[in-house]
Amino acid sequence: MTFDSSNSSAEGNPSLQSTTISQEKRAHNLRQVLNIFNRRHFSPYKVLVNRRRRTVVILNPKVGTTSFRNLATRAYIEILGQSDASNGRYKLIKKARYFPFASPRDYYHAFSHPHEYNFYCFVRNPYARLKSAWVDKFANGHESGYPHSIRGKLLRNIRSFANQHNLPGGDPKTLVPFSTFVRYIDSQQDGKRNHHWDVQHEVLMTDVIHYSQVYKMETQFPQGVTSIFDRLGIAESWTTQAIKQPCNESKKIKKAIFTPELAEQAKRIYARDFQIFGYDVDSWKGM
Repeated sequence: MTFDSSNSSAEGNPSLQSTTISQEKRAHNLRQVLNIFNRRHFSPYKVLVNRRRRTVVILNPKVGTTSFRNLATRAYIEILGQSDASNGRYKLIKKARYFPFASPRDYYHAFSHPHEYNFYCFVRNPYARLKSAWVDKFANGHESGYPHSIRGKLLRNIRSFANQHNLPGGDPKTLVPFSTFVRYIDSQQDGKRNHHWDVQHEVLMTDVIHYSQVYKMETQFPQGVTSIFDRLGIAESWTTQAIKQPCNESKKIKKAIFTPELAEQAKRIYARDFQIFGYDVDSWKGM
């Protein structure tokens, strides 16, 4: 006799069907979250999640990240009345860049239910971001010391690359020129580079995250911060005053460092960023 399983299947039993759907939904949510959390450039230290206000901000290195985090930290403490920006979860950590703003459960919820949230980010002209990364990390390191994030393996790798290709910057305590830096970046794959100079669409994971608004650093940073903070319940008057107080002065070099050849190389590396975010490929002149 053949056993007929139709009466005990999920299709024939509403309660089992509901359980199966629920399990399938949970599995789908888990896959969705892991797809984000397993990305090279995902880090809770670069993501603000406010579950109550259904708001997520993905921070983009070299695009006002430290300024935004410091402003948000102040706002959480001064306006939202939290003991610190993590609401007491990381009491011993004082610097804004060293802790997440939310609990692991909130991060999971945001990325497993993205349709319930508004996602925001800031972008920057790829030429300006590339120059800023070199100025901040390499321009004076051979004289005044390299930032902690550059010392060790990364610095050894770029000096080794310079030596292998007979480029300047291979010897210890010598300048890593901008030209060597760009050549090194060009040798690596999108999504595999250091987050300070990798392509922005990979850092921001635009293939899997639908952004409600993308703000341009050059012209929309105050507007973006104000709009996001408004969603968090922070008055525009407070934000306007807070933005006027500089909280992160990046190193600057006024002289132009791009040549037509370096600009062409950068244009090729960041081609999709220019396309996706609408920046002019000829905007390197004078940078």
